[in-house]
Amino acid sequence: MSRAILPTALLAVTVLVVSACAQESSDHSLIVTSPGGGGDQPTAPDNLDDLVTAALEDVQTFWRDTYPQIYSGPYEEIAGGFYPYGPDTEMPPCGPDPISYEEIANNAFYCPSDDLVAWDAAQLIPDLANRFGNFTVGIVFAHEFGHAIQARAGEMNSPTIIMEMQADCFAGAWVRWIAEGNSDSFAVTESELDSSVAGMTDIRDLPGTGADDPLAHGLAFDRVGSFGDGYENGAARCAEYPTDQDLPIVEIPFSEDEAATGGNLHLDDNGPDDPGLLSLSVSNLNIFYDLLFEQAGLGTWQPVEDLEIIEPDSDITCDGQDLSGGDYGLASGYCEDENVAVLGRELTDDLNGELGDFAVAAEIARLWARAAQLQLDVDVDQVPASSLQADCLTGVWASASFPIPQDDGTTTTQLYEEADETQRQDPGVSLQLSAGDLDEAIQGFLTFGNQLQEQTGTVFERSSALRDGFVDGVETCSSFAPLG
Repeated sequence: MSRAILPTALLAVTVLVVSACAQESSDHSLIVTSPGGGGDQPTAPDNLDDLVTAALEDVQTFWRDTYPQIYSGPYEEIAGGFYPYGPDTEMPPCGPDPISYEEIANNAFYCPSDDLVAWDAAQLIPDLANRFGNFTVGIVFAHEFGHAIQARAGEMNSPTIIMEMQADCFAGAWVRWIAEGNSDSFAVTESELDSSVAGMTDIRDLPGTGADDPLAHGLAFDRVGSFGDGYENGAARCAEYPTDQDLPIVEIPFSEDEAATGGNLHLDDNGPDDPGLLSLSVSNLNIFYDLLFEQAGLGTWQPVEDLEIIEPDSDITCDGQDLSGGDYGLASGYCEDENVAVLGRELTDDLNGELGDFAVAAEIARLWARAAQLQLDVDVDQVPASSLQADCLTGVWASASFPIPQDDGTTTTQLYEEADETQRQDPGVSLQLSAGDLDEAIQGFLTFGNQLQEQTGTVFERSSALRDGFVDGVETCSSFAPLG
């Protein structure tokens, strides 16, 4: 995160639009369940050659049925064939010039000039299967087939990032087709969906890459978002990408100051003139919820009084209970009786050190969301729905704090534009997201995904809820539980 360089004159900004693509969803209360029907579910083959064969056959079956439904004409088979390669094999033919293994090592691709799909069978496939599971191998081929579909539909001229997002969306549509029981080789489980999020996070672009970069594929938030869009809404939604003018993405370059820090703001205050993320978040989130309650007709927001960091050698009182800092260093929570949020120092330092400052900020924002839910009489014991709603509200806050370019080359935020004159004097209102911040939130979900998912939802569900709030606003968060 960073402190915004604010314009001297306010500009009227009512809609956040950043060209490219995180997509709008029609079903916002996504809670994944296993496919119905009972009986034995198919499992992906353990042998990697059989796994690849099954994935190729499965994706082609999907497109033979799906392509005529969303594009004119029948599906055309891959004419150039399929090419596994390695350091000791012949290279796949692609274009007029020969290619070396070093140029395409650890990769998979669709070659439009020769209409073929190729992959590194020596490095890429074993590595993916080992790190993320066999199902992720199938997703790689579903993605590459997405590019083949683009060639057949005559839609290869959009910016690279839109083509990549659409291919991710098509992969998500294939996974939903499997979840509906159409595959003889694969079945979808919660853990496999979470592994797909981990895989896309692993192969994302580096934060600071611009959406107009000719090699841009998207940040994790963009890629997971478009994959989820396909999963929720099907291939017909994905087909709209090249002509949809309102596809926001979060892949933005670093400013000069952000590049020097990796987009991270120091956590603790360095004196009264240099506040850190922790103190800025308190004022920023209180201003945000004050405006949100007013604009959404939710009544009057009662500000959270403070954020207390649980230091190892200190004790705190939360809802009337005395807690030892040494025992709660990895804890976070909202103390309703005291009206304060608490965050363990060990957790704070771990999230910031391993992932980045927004992993901390997202955890803080979820505590403010919990305070909002309690003020609105949301049943917070209904899990994972209430927890997913907190992620959704965190996405709304992130959208309000996302940088909006100004004509003079500076940036501001929707939150700053909507704040009144008194609120603008608070330095917290100028707190804004940096490149890659939203990826840090998803990485935080992955860090704790297996430990808490019965209470919080799966990583895939949480990522979808965060994205829905970011893209569609507070109304979509009501689908998890009524707000007001």
